[in-house]
Formats: sequence, structure tokens, C-alpha cells
Amino acid sequence: MVNRKIVIFGSLLILLIVFFYLTDNFVISSKANSDSNVEVLIYNGTGAMESSVDGIEECLNDSNNKNMSSHKFEYATTSVINSTTLSGYNVLIMPGGEAIDYFDNDEIDNASIKQFVSEGNGYVGICAGAYAGSNYVNGDFVGWGLAPDVNTSTESYEGVLTISATSSGTKLLNGTLTDIYMDTGPAMTTDNNQIVMATFADNNTGYVNYPAIIGDTYGDGRVILSGPHPEMNPQNPELLTNMLLWASKEIN
Repeated sequence: MVNRKIVIFGSLLILLIVFFYLTDNFVISSKANSDSNVEVLIYNGTGAMESSVDGIEECLNDSNNKNMSSHKFEYATTSVINSTTLSGYNVLIMPGGEAIDYFDNDEIDNASIKQFVSEGNGYVGICAGAYAGSNYVNGDFVGWGLAPDVNTSTESYEGVLTISATSSGTKLLNGTLTDIYMDTGPAMTTDNNQIVMATFADNNTGYVNYPAIIGDTYGDGRVILSGPHPEMNPQNPELLTNMLLWASKEIN
């Protein structure tokens, strides 16, 4: 009888050990999945173009739903950018809109953006966001300098054009040539060709072979500036996905 109790007790003990082992592994696995999320903050305040913000959200939802990456995007929008609103995020997206409203806006603390990126986080600037993140705009306006090697010039083209991936941008673009929408976005110049990820493949803007997408660094963080709109029709969720993964250091 005693031996039987010992056997039963031993069996229960083994079951408990297995249970706690599996439970612990489940918790570790859950944390691993949580850690694979990329936390994205999208600016949606004064100057931001609603269709650009909506397009970004659609692309992120599409990326998540179609498993375009092993990472999932969790995102939120904000009309105020400061150290508090940036806390806990991996990447800030400044969408298309009116660049002058980004510069002249009490609700945007560019010093907090610089600190956020310099501490190892990411910045993705599209159109107006690219103007704002550059070093100079037309030599007249001082940008935030998040891409210290990049200057921008305004141009007036609106419509679809073609961009070409460079050797540095092959992980961003699926294929060499990509059709993409442009809406008076910046023409960019740089003396550092290593950071150019895509160039204008046609002369619709008058800037054929000039940079269309640039990836730079600021402190310990990464910055991507894009003249064209991957979030506008024809939407390119895969491109925006890869831009965010690069900015968050999930791909090199």
C-alpha cells in the first residue's frame, strides 16, 4: 500500500514538473512573439495629409494580415509629438502633407524626435516628412537634420513614376523597377552614394537618376526619407514594410 502511494506521488510530481516546464516555455514563447512586434507611431496632426495617414494604416494592416514579415506592426496615431508620446515606440512615421506646417508647429517637438532617433529608434519620412527630416530644403529652410547628408529641393510633379533600386535598396524593393506615386515630393541630393536606396528611373520629375529613397543614420538610430508615396495608389505595402523593418534595425 505504501509503495502504491509512493508511485502515485511520484507520478503526480512528474506531471507537475512537466506542467511547469511547458507553462514556463509558453510564457517565454509569448514574450518572444511580443518582442517581435514593431511599435509604430504615425503623426496625424496639423499638416498631415489624411489620405497619406489612411494609406499607411492600410499598408500596415495588409502587411500584418498577409504575413509579409515575421514581425507584426502595432501602431497608433498622434497629433502631438514629444518625449512622452514617443515613449515605447520603435519608429516614428511623418507622412505626406504640408512640410511648412511640420516646421512651424508647436505640437511637434523636433528636439524630442532627434533624441528619440539618436537613442537607437527609427524615423520614416514620406514626402513632407522627408523634407522635414532632411538637412536643408532649397537651401532656404533648415530641416531637422535627421539625415545630415541629405538636402532637398521642391518639385511639382504629381502622378505615377518609376523608381529603380540600387544595390543598397534591394532588400526594400521587390524587383529592380517599381511604379510608385509622387505628389510634389522632394528631389534629394547627397554626397554619400552609399545611402541611396532608390533613384528616379524616368524623367517625369526632371530629376532622372537622382535619389528617390535614402537611408541615413542619426546617432544610434536609422532614418529613411522617401520622396514618393508607397502608401498611395498604386499601394506598395511590401515596400513600406521593408522601410519600417530597416528603420527599426530588423533588417540590414
